Amino acid sequence: MHEQKSSRLFPTPNATPYNFHHSVATGFPRLLPPIRKIGLGRRAVAGMLASDKQLDTSGASFESSLERDFFILLEFNAKVIRWDPQPCRIPVQATGTTYVPDVLVSYAEDPRDPSTFSQVLYEIKYRDQLRKEWANFRPRFKAASRFAKGQGWQFRLITEREIRGGDLLWNAKFLLPFIHDQLLDGERGLLLSTLRRMDTATPSTLLASCSPDPWERARLLNALWVLVARGDVGTDLGRRLTMTSVIWCYG
Repeated sequence: MHEQKSSRLFPTPNATPYNFHHSVATGFPRLLPPIRKIGLGRRAVAGMLASDKQLDTSGASFESSLERDFFILLEFNAKVIRWDPQPCRIPVQATGTTYVPDVLVSYAEDPRDPSTFSQVLYEIKYRDQLRKEWANFRPRFKAASRFAKGQGWQFRLITEREIRGGDLLWNAKFLLPFIHDQLLDGERGLLLSTLRRMDTATPSTLLASCSPDPWERARLLNALWVLVARGDVGTDLGRRLTMTSVIWCYG
């Protein structure tokens, strides 16, 4: 039985914003309007992200490549049903200021079951930045933790260790462009029925079992990545996808 579906800031004087769709697999607009408007400032990476998990098509801003990468993971995670950057402004009594966390994420193990719904308020930071500026960050994070608890949320810090550790991010960037590709007649049925007969396979052995024609195998490879991206075909997404990765069929 297989398990069910499954997880530097460099200063520059003249950073330039840019826009792109999620199909280029580098990130993703929002459901809630942002509380804090993000300026370019001295950030090396600033841009707008398009998303299937947001209603507004105007774009969601990111301030660093680390934020962009986390948003990619949110967009790719099937358990994330919604994410809202810059969702709220929190008073920080200890400093007399306010603080805006990076993103509020809504999860659901089963979208049909309200008991599986949860929300997490995230702050995204590099580890060295946390070490150097902890004294300044600590009052904000304590205030955010109290605020989140009052809303029935959780508050969490997330760093490059969680976001960029392992190969999940690489796989998400690779697979996201395939999610909305259209399959030709018969492609899905052929790949899934063949994979069911094989129980487990690799992309290479599956395609060889489907057709002796190299051009047909090349066409089917694109369809296979669509099925992996949509979760119809399972694999260990914690390891980088190759033609020798173990794959299986759900159900």
